[in-house]
Amino acid sequence: MKFSIIVIIPFLFVYFSLNAQDTISQYQPVIHKLKGPYYSTPIRTNTNRLVIASHNRDFHIFDNFGNKINTFRTKGWIHATPAQLSDKSIAIGCYDGYFYFFDENGLLQKRLKAGGFIFTKPVELGDEIIYGANGGKVIFLNTQDGTRTKLKVKKLVHGSPLLTKDSLLIIGSNSGWIYYINQNKEIMHRFKTKGWIMHSRPLEMLDGNIAVGSYDKALYVLNKEAELQWKFNTNGAIHGSPIQTPDSVIVIGSMDGNIYMLSPHGELIHKIETGKKVISSPNMLNDSIVVIGSYDKHLYFFNTKGKVLGKYNMGGKIFSSPVTLHCGTVFSCTTNGRLIFLTPKILQKFFSD
Repeated sequence: MKFSIIVIIPFLFVYFSLNAQDTISQYQPVIHKLKGPYYSTPIRTNTNRLVIASHNRDFHIFDNFGNKINTFRTKGWIHATPAQLSDKSIAIGCYDGYFYFFDENGLLQKRLKAGGFIFTKPVELGDEIIYGANGGKVIFLNTQDGTRTKLKVKKLVHGSPLLTKDSLLIIGSNSGWIYYINQNKEIMHRFKTKGWIMHSRPLEMLDGNIAVGSYDKALYVLNKEAELQWKFNTNGAIHGSPIQTPDSVIVIGSMDGNIYMLSPHGELIHKIETGKKVISSPNMLNDSIVVIGSYDKHLYFFNTKGKVLGKYNMGGKIFSSPVTLHCGTVFSCTTNGRLIFLTPKILQKFFSD
């Protein structure tokens, strides 16, 4: 038997439900119900604050206890993921054609014309941030004077770029091409998949190879010359980004409803079935526990051996990827506007049971 208790405080919901099979809900996660949907992936700042933006045009900053610090309303949908820059400012692109820059209190510092509709998380190189846009462009925006340089590619660029340890820029586009771009803003190498590269941000693996997912249902692993090393086929499009755990396991979700755990050479180690498609990207809770969301409305927690430690019902489909704050709190959000903070105390009890 399951029942729920909801205590309503202005703009804040503290929720718990008693269910022998849902141990984490016996405690009190902080839940905000705000207008969404939420497609942007949140980030944590250097000072352990949580930054998240919505398709409803709102940019929010919370502290690590789940208290809202500030909200800013833009003039367009926000699908992109924010990034904290070296000067500690927070940069985020918007569908209104601007890049916004905030301090860690959520106060607007400036906005610069972005050169298109922005879907991607930027990377920083010197005075420039680099990102993709509609119209088949990779854009280099100087954050000091607002000047822009664009590199033309095929079709819109929806996926976020990777800046490798040796400053090679790697980014995919909806044409299916994966582009390798040098510091002179020249395309050095490219590789063609058979499907869109959507939100799948390339991953620089521990061995130096590059992993990226495609809508052709495969995870590709390339070397630094964009030569195929191996690929792993799933039964559904790969929307999210792969991660690699400290013990070298590659984790990726697929729209076939499964979470895949692979060896560094592409052998299947374990597969976790969820009830619906997995669009969210995985994240590490710590060195041995992975967390990822599914459209079946659950966050899945499992170790790097593939053992599911538990799952938490978020009360809505999960498109965005979960994030772990420095204090150990896990934050996730849903397409129906639920933002949930799960504290270390809650998680400790959850895993011990």
